[in-house]
Amino acid sequence: MNYNRENPKLHLEILENLLQDSNYKQNKKCLFLDIDGTLCDFKMDPNNCFIPNKTLNILENIRAKNIPVIAVTGRDIVSARELFKFMDIPIAALHGLEIYLNREKKNTLQQNLHSISYIHSMISKACIPYPNLLIENKKCSVALHYRKCPELAFVAKKIISESHSLFPELKLIEGKFVFELISAEANKGFAIQKMLSHLNITDSVIPIFIGDDTTDEDGFIVVNKINKGISIKVGNGPTNAKYFLNDITQVQDFLALFLKNINEEESVLTTDNLSGEEICLD
Repeated sequence: MNYNRENPKLHLEILENLLQDSNYKQNKKCLFLDIDGTLCDFKMDPNNCFIPNKTLNILENIRAKNIPVIAVTGRDIVSARELFKFMDIPIAALHGLEIYLNREKKNTLQQNLHSISYIHSMISKACIPYPNLLIENKKCSVALHYRKCPELAFVAKKIISESHSLFPELKLIEGKFVFELISAEANKGFAIQKMLSHLNITDSVIPIFIGDDTTDEDGFIVVNKINKGISIKVGNGPTNAKYFLNDITQVQDFLALFLKNINEEESVLTTDNLSGEEICLD
């Protein structure tokens, strides 16, 4: 069924109905969440981004119900963890190149570190005439942000493409106002599969993945292949996602509905159990 992608309110209602459907209620769920553009708004400087406290509180309440909440992000582990403040959640960072579980970092790729350092130096020199271009060395990748100067998109791509031509074994990915050179193994779809395996999440669990960028499309494809998996795109543009939300405010609304639905399910189960006890007592 093709839903109207121009009506995000309609999609929020569809998702609410889906969560209340008996076919979904009987299965446990897990949440995979992108960060920038999904949980928090974009800022000119990525270091100024923050996840609203209301969203953090909703996520903590969801986790308290024994629902796995996993971040899948292009950020490195350190900057991603800072955004979640008091919460210590599993994180697939750098598009899955780094995995953080139970206060332990795993699967960090060591190869290409020398190449990344060299590329960072090259790009830094090429960007001297363009001080508004922001270079980010993530150790396993180099990102060139042009969010402060969208008019320099062509220049930014030319600069990073020159480095890519010298290191074709790396992958050049394009996100919102950013180009990034990274290991070819970086893929949010693989990241979700890794996390499902690491957390020993079985096929009976329904994965829900919310993301907003082209780098999230691999994740949508993987989730769509899992029985009853729910993929949600934030914002406009072509996508493999099945559902659509308008912005981070609607993501927050969806997460609140998700929590409400869990609470209602618990309430029904409690009531049923009490009724059973009363019958036994009689």
